[in-house]
Amino acid sequence: MKNLLKKIGLAIIGLSVIILLDNCGSGGGGTSTNEYLGKLPGIAKKYTEKIDKKKKELKECTDMGKAFKLDEEVKSLGDEANKIIEEHLANNPLNALPFEQKTDYPFTINEVSVNTKYNSSISRLQLITKVKIDQDIKNEYGGFERTIFAYVTAVDKEGNFLTKKPGVFSSGFKKQEFKKGMDVALEGTIDDVKNLGKFDKFVFISREEYDKLK
Repeated sequence: MKNLLKKIGLAIIGLSVIILLDNCGSGGGGTSTNEYLGKLPGIAKKYTEKIDKKKKELKECTDMGKAFKLDEEVKSLGDEANKIIEEHLANNPLNALPFEQKTDYPFTINEVSVNTKYNSSISRLQLITKVKIDQDIKNEYGGFERTIFAYVTAVDKEGNFLTKKPGVFSSGFKKQEFKKGMDVALEGTIDDVKNLGKFDKFVFISREEYDKLK
């Protein structure tokens, strides 16, 4: 009886370790999950680590044949990673992501989502934000501004920056007059997807703060 209980205890401990490893995104190829971005940061982190390891091997390799093979493996891993991310976002759309507008723009930000118009990758997340124009936006010459921008950081629950530099949103460069009451979509990106595992929200900042951080 004592041996049986011991075996059951060991089995429970083993199962707990497996679950823990899986949740942490290590061991057995498990992928960690973020409350808002799902498995996206975990997938990016896992593949980035694999690719970086292969690149290091390639850099140190002195055998031409092996170097060619390693180079092909790097490209293959990159293609595989981007395909997985594309499929993941198609099956798990990331809409209405949490954000805070910390600065005064001549428009109000209403929504931030992953932009499915363009393919995100293990290094770059494509985003789109919907804004409402609060006032006619004029340029320094008195005419209507043709392009508007917004600047964003990604932070964790403690407000720590998660990426090396902020992201930039733009209305594009087509001719358009921004008048009060208009609904406009701004497109942008943010890098370092692998570092977004503790993502809590996007924070929109001023151009001045952006210039200090970029």
